[in-house]
Amino acid sequence: MATPSDQPESAPRAPATLIERSEGLITVTFNRPKKKNALTAENWSALAEVLTELETDPSTRALVLTGAEGNFSSGADLSGESSAGLTGHGRQLILNEMRIVGGIIARLHRLPKPTVAAVDGVAVGVALGLALACDLIIATDRARFSEVFVKRGLALDGGTSWTLPHLIGLRRAKQMTFFGDDVPAAKALEWGLINEIVAPEELATTAQEWGQRLATGPTTALSLIKTLLESGTNSSFVDSVEDEARAQHIVFGTKDMKEGMMSFLERRPPKFTGQ
Repeated sequence: MATPSDQPESAPRAPATLIERSEGLITVTFNRPKKKNALTAENWSALAEVLTELETDPSTRALVLTGAEGNFSSGADLSGESSAGLTGHGRQLILNEMRIVGGIIARLHRLPKPTVAAVDGVAVGVALGLALACDLIIATDRARFSEVFVKRGLALDGGTSWTLPHLIGLRRAKQMTFFGDDVPAAKALEWGLINEIVAPEELATTAQEWGQRLATGPTTALSLIKTLLESGTNSSFVDSVEDEARAQHIVFGTKDMKEGMMSFLERRPPKFTGQ
């Protein structure tokens, strides 16, 4: 009979979230491919930590959010494996759980640095909310987007009650949410839900290219551009041009603006440092 020391050691469990850092770009990959990257407390905790890093560390300048092995994410893990709840804060009212999740997605939405979602396979439910909270979405031709909540007898979450009407209009938003049907990539592009469609084998490379372009851009200017566009949808024209004047006043004091002007005069590509 084998003794305990003779028993083969089990392989270490792969982390549920992979985090890579390269030249100012952070790439977060949901890594539960056997569950189509369904989100658990571990995923939410890891994402919250990365957002804190992006919010506080000036050397981190852009984010790519994606999923492993053919899917972005099938949404919240409803299998019961995550006994601590959606957010890992123990058993509590669903209202509190949803406020914590919503708070993380709101942080992603208002992050003062540019973000890209790279979507293959499914982006469903709260995971669709995460993708839509990003500034740009690249998807493969086999990607599918779904507000599946109604099929589970649920209302909306993930911020999609705000993002969907803003992105595709109220009637399309009602169509997606009332029926809960899959929206294929081609239709998502037609509706304005995503930015580009690429072949599956090109998704990672394209996402990294976009992410690196953003991470090497003029960080303060990009942050202000993001804020101007977001606030411009709810402000008057007069308020918008006043906000633009204030934004230009801010960027005129940055080293990146000086570098942009100098590179133009010297007829060379700019080398922005995020300062």
